[in-house]
This record gives sequence, structure tokens and C-alpha cells, in this order.
Amino acid sequence: MRRARLSRFHLLTVATVLVCVVAPHWVIAGVAVLGYGTLVGLGVAFARLQMFGPVLWRVPTSEPVVALTFDDGPDPAVTPALLELLQRHGAPATFFVLGQRVSDHPALARQTTEAGHLLGNHSFGHSNFTNFFTTSRLRGELEQTQAVIARHTGQQPKYYRPPVGLTNPRVFRVAEALGLTVVGWTIRSLDTRLKQPDAIVRRIVRRLRPGAIIVLHDGGVPAGVLLPAVEQLLSELARRGYRVARLDRLMETK
Repeated sequence: MRRARLSRFHLLTVATVLVCVVAPHWVIAGVAVLGYGTLVGLGVAFARLQMFGPVLWRVPTSEPVVALTFDDGPDPAVTPALLELLQRHGAPATFFVLGQRVSDHPALARQTTEAGHLLGNHSFGHSNFTNFFTTSRLRGELEQTQAVIARHTGQQPKYYRPPVGLTNPRVFRVAEALGLTVVGWTIRSLDTRLKQPDAIVRRIVRRLRPGAIIVLHDGGVPAGVLLPAVEQLLSELARRGYRVARLDRLMETK
């Protein structure tokens, strides 16, 4: 029988309740509750804190290898040219795709896997309210995405990146039930905000470290911004002696 694991959220909750019970003054209890709310809020916003469960946000390795991940595709305006660019550099990547977009562009999803890249689950519709979904609705969303990816590509994703990177206890219950590993990132490129490729690359390179998981987007970012940024980034990684690996291959370097 599998032993239940207590998350940091559970331990924090128990500790806060105990403080409130034994606190000699209401001020102490109030501070404990305020601190609890703050820490839980940070845990929701920053997956790497692993407040509610284990998150793959970096692979502990000394090897100069990183994973490039692309969210929100496939997008026919960007993804085909991105695939060509990655092939030219011999750089395998991981694409966290939306089920709706795979359904709309199945040939492009197949092209991605046939080029040797890995697909991950990024929800079906990328709702900004995904973190408020009930357990049953979230499970349905992820199961629908798993099914459409498998149907059109033959791949069965093993990784799930929550939309906007937000987590809560339900995310981990559903992910565990579906055999999915929750994935965050080491380096957020901010390519959806920064308009200059140079600025995107500088931000990534400043934070570069072995085992880093870098997040970019092939959906929602113009080709004129993303492609030059990826071209420059791949050249800079090579210059610094780094190689690029799919997320599952990066895990093998631990």
C-alpha cells in the first residue's frame, strides 16, 4: 500500500493550526495566519517552491546541458519555422502543447514529434481560471488533452505544465492520478513581454546554469521576435559549451 505523502502545504497548515491553538495572545495567532496566507500565496504563484507537491523545475546535474521548452502551440504562424531552426542546430526540444491547438493543427503536432521533439500537456484551452477548476473539471481537461495528443501523434505525454505556472493541491492530485510529472522552469524568458530578441537572450544567459529548464513560447509570440531570439540563444549556448536536450533526456543526466 502506497504511503501518503505530506506536502509542505499540509505541514504548514498543521503548524499554523497548532500555533493558533497554543498562542498566548491573539496577535501571535494573527501573525501566524497572515504568514500562512502569504506563504500559500507564494506557493501558488511559484511552482518551484513545491508547496503542494513535487515540481520538476531544474535537473541537478553538473553537465552543461539545458532543456528548451516551448508553450502554447502548435501555431502554424510560428511552429514550422521554429522546427526548421531547431533541426538546423540539432537541438531537440519539449513542446507543452494545448489540446485545442493540437486538435486544430494535427499535422503540425505530428510534424513536431516526427522531428524528434517531445510533447507535454499544457491543458486543453489554457484558461486563465484553470487554477480555480474543480478536481473533476481539471482532470477532464487534462484527460482530453492526453487523448487528443495520443490520437494525433501516438505520443502519450508524461509531463504537465500548468497554465501560467500556477499550482494548488488539486493539480498534484490530478497529475498523480494520470501519471504526469508537474513541470515548472528554471528560467522564464519573458518572451511574451519583451519585444527585442537581444533582451530575451540576455535574460536567459544571465540565469544560465547546468540542468536549467528554459521556458519560451511558440504560441502568442510573433515569429519576428521568437525566431531571432532562439537563433541567438542556440548560438550562445554552443559558444558557452552547452548542449540542448529534451526534458526526458535531461532527466537522464542526474
